[in-house]
Amino acid sequence: MPVPFLDLKQQYAAVGQEIISGMTEVFENTAYILGPRVKAFEEDFAAFCGTAHCVAVSSGTDAVHAMLAVSDLPRGSGVIMPPNTFTATAEGVVLAGLVPVFVDVARGTWNLCPDAVEAFLEENSRSGRPVDPKSGAPVSAILPVDLYGRPAEMAVFERIAERFGLLLFEDACQAHGASRRGRTAGSFGHAAAFSFYPGKNLGAWGEGGAVTTNSDAVAAAIRSFRDHGSSEKYFYERIGHNYRMEAIQGVVLGVKLRYLPDWNRRRAEAAIRYSDLLAGLPVELPVEEEGVVNALHLYPVHTPARRELGAFLGGRSIGTGLHYPRPLHLQKAYAGLGYHEGDFPLSEYNSACNITLPMFPEITPEQQQEVADAIRSFFA
Repeated sequence: MPVPFLDLKQQYAAVGQEIISGMTEVFENTAYILGPRVKAFEEDFAAFCGTAHCVAVSSGTDAVHAMLAVSDLPRGSGVIMPPNTFTATAEGVVLAGLVPVFVDVARGTWNLCPDAVEAFLEENSRSGRPVDPKSGAPVSAILPVDLYGRPAEMAVFERIAERFGLLLFEDACQAHGASRRGRTAGSFGHAAAFSFYPGKNLGAWGEGGAVTTNSDAVAAAIRSFRDHGSSEKYFYERIGHNYRMEAIQGVVLGVKLRYLPDWNRRRAEAAIRYSDLLAGLPVELPVEEEGVVNALHLYPVHTPARRELGAFLGGRSIGTGLHYPRPLHLQKAYAGLGYHEGDFPLSEYNSACNITLPMFPEITPEQQQEVADAIRSFFA
């Protein structure tokens, strides 16, 4: 039985006609950029995240860039972040004129480790304000990533950021609907970035992103920044970008948002089935944390034989993914930062040993049994 890594066709079958009906309204009104459908989605998503504001933009990368760019961080200052994330996190930092400062992750959660961050800041604050020893950049912010849909320990990072006088941001691009001890991903810190790439739990029919924040000033600045730095047509208070969301994506996301809680519930049920089916096999399964609701954007397992396992599963028409096969500190694009192999052992282990299994709301118990049987056959 073939098992796709992701099956968006079933989602289209469930909600496609409802979305197309809304698109017809956009086409008839010829309001193709921003407009009432995007505004309605912004209001609904802000309520979903428990924040005062949501500002829709054109991609998750743009969301990271925008929230950092408008936050008045000193140019050339450092932003602490994990090495095992999609490059867009670090791209947003660099595009904002800032410097990625990598700190290792915690085993099991694979998210930025609070203890490691606090130790780094203590070690490098002896002369006063913390300074990155690699680049010499004064550290101004922390940017945890909710990897695979698991929310980082943002409340702990809030305390660390306050202690060292830093701004706190959240890359929630994979964590739509996740929460930690009752607080929803996207509601922490100065601002948070979301991606609505089609394969995300809440995915557009194309590109899309958003910034959530409780700050009136940050929201206003991002609304200006996404529209060429303008709050009034043809008058520009800053250098901005064209980061506006298309109206059709507002329609898609507005419809899908109503289904997201149920889709996430079904992902959680699938994760429980995987845990039962894969118990006892020589793979490291995702950890369970009390008080944490994991959005389960991805279901990673770890094994040193991940490439061989992936090839074996592929031979049985079972889709898998590698998220992400090389950490950012070892990527050519970031070689100038001066990091080397061995600097972040846990991030490097995660990159070398993770393989992500099929995970989507419509996956059936039979499909998951097929995946588990194939993994069992591989290790046998």
